[in-house]
Amino acid sequence: MTPAQAALLLTDVVDQLELVRSRDGYPIIRDHGVTVSDRGQLTIKCTGSAASWHDVDDAVASLLLSIATNCRDRGLADRLAESIARTTDLTILAQRVRDAVATVLDPSMVGRTRRQLAELVSATRGLALSDDRVVTDRANSQSPPTTATTATPQTPAAASSLAPKGWYPPVGNPWHRRRRRMSRRGVVLGLISILLFVGVVWAAPGAWSELRRGWDALLYPVNPSEQNQISPVSPPPPAPEAAQANSPTAQGTAEAGQVHTGLPGSAGPITLVTATFANGECATGQPCTMRVDVHVDPAANVGAVTWHVVVYDRCTGAVHPGNDVTTPVPPGGQQVYGIAKVVLPPAPALAVAALTSAPAAAASEPAFVPAENAKC
Repeated sequence: MTPAQAALLLTDVVDQLELVRSRDGYPIIRDHGVTVSDRGQLTIKCTGSAASWHDVDDAVASLLLSIATNCRDRGLADRLAESIARTTDLTILAQRVRDAVATVLDPSMVGRTRRQLAELVSATRGLALSDDRVVTDRANSQSPPTTATTATPQTPAAASSLAPKGWYPPVGNPWHRRRRRMSRRGVVLGLISILLFVGVVWAAPGAWSELRRGWDALLYPVNPSEQNQISPVSPPPPAPEAAQANSPTAQGTAEAGQVHTGLPGSAGPITLVTATFANGECATGQPCTMRVDVHVDPAANVGAVTWHVVVYDRCTGAVHPGNDVTTPVPPGGQQVYGIAKVVLPPAPALAVAALTSAPAAAASEPAFVPAENAKC
């Protein structure tokens, strides 16, 4: 078909649909119900009514595109496909179809185009268009098309046909001639397929090598070309005895000495002093966090308590005192506590105790590092 013929049939489709909708609602379209009469008029035979536009929009779009793709101008099908995409109502669809065919449909040539369609239908059926039908069509060329059912073919007249008897023009499938854009999903799947193919090609040599090595190891566990022995591993050289003896953390056999703070456990308003590890056990040569608790007589109203932490070396007898810390005591308070951080020297056996200097001198029980089995 020419672009003008296809545009006229497309206009007939939307005219028929709007007319049927105004009377019976949205029509259900079947392929055998859409015909073109020997007057060149497209008619749609309704087989029922649909509840909504969404029930018939696919069938209507397929009908319109099948007409457009039978046109010589493929650009018409592309413009129509872009225009009717994602339409939500028949009114919008009809307006977009009329806008798409407006450039190829000349209102002054409607009568001539209608006669050409009539001749095409007659040629397809192997019939001749009668002279009186030609005269009638010319007289009604300027009148608007009316809705009618499929016209019954009449008896062929003496006029010559456009095609010999028994010849029918080939009808191809317009769907295969339509140029469709690849969807976004197809593009994504194509890119994923390409990436997978590249990954397989890149990993195939390494995978084949590993597979072949495993297969050879299974079938031929002993390779004569390789030495079937394990290379000896040299043990680490022993540490010199002098270095071990002089090591600060070396454990001897002598028992660690006792710790004497020289102060009582309570004195004056101080009733008890304790020193404990704040974060679990401590190790020699590492920082250690101590918690110091000082219990006082609430009736004394001491105001503040001054204390410090002392580290004792149980092997050498060395004493490492820390800095004084003053902790305020609220009125009527019975206990205060503080946190002190000390660095323990690298000695085999240590002890940590808390000593107060104000308002009285007292000491806590020592906390040992290590807690037990310490040797010098």
